[in-house]
Amino acid sequence: MGKIRKFAELNIRKITGGKDPVRVVEEFLTRRGFNPEECQKEKTSELVRWMVQFKDDEELEILIEGIRKPSETTLYMGLNIVTVPIRGAYDMLTAALEIADGLVGIKVSLVGHYLVLSSSLSGSTLTHEELEYNLRLIEAQEGWFKETLNAELGWEDTVVE
Repeated sequence: MGKIRKFAELNIRKITGGKDPVRVVEEFLTRRGFNPEECQKEKTSELVRWMVQFKDDEELEILIEGIRKPSETTLYMGLNIVTVPIRGAYDMLTAALEIADGLVGIKVSLVGHYLVLSSSLSGSTLTHEELEYNLRLIEAQEGWFKETLNAELGWEDTVVE
């Protein structure tokens, strides 16, 4: 038998498969007509955040966290749908939580002073189609959520438009 060659551990690297989630998001934004570089608000070795002006006063946030560890990479996509007012905040949040049971595939959260419809995905198997599907889920239920929230609150002045 021939000699068995030993390789130093430093020369052996782990090769991860799949697509880079940052590239997938950039491609997604480009296909939707946005410039990913202009939308990018934060970039570190662990995360990348984009804020996209989605409609008149609504912003879509896309956040990729855990970039260094592909098995732990997650993507968060959230759409700010309404500002929670100081007066009546308790009523609005209570109504939003009751209505949230009717949401399919997405959730409602309080982020800062906004109610946000969002979804979370694994970054390791992320595809453009998955991003598109989850954004459509958010868009499709946004109108229903706002209408139901207005009806539930029964406020004279409509806060949710």
